[in-house]
Amino acid sequence: MDVTNENAEDTPLLTKGDLAVAAFALSETFNAYLADYQAEEYGDMSKEQYESSLNHIRTAFVKFDTLLKAMSVEETDDSEV
Repeated sequence: MDVTNENAEDTPLLTKGDLAVAAFALSETFNAYLADYQAEEYGDMSKEQYESSLNHIRTAFVKFDTLLKAMSVEETDDSEV
């Protein structure tokens, strides 16, 4: 997977901005699910299925966030050389 920090919206490569948007979207989705969970509104899912969905969303967010942080550290290391 190629990742770039170009600001061009038409770049075919995955940008840090793309990752940030994805992380933000996952965060907002998690918060919405959490609000429904706390209100015990699970929709068509069982409580266990809903909890599993919450865990999957949280895990995906952590992965995106960790990737962004690692890329920032990598950039910092590269600029110090």
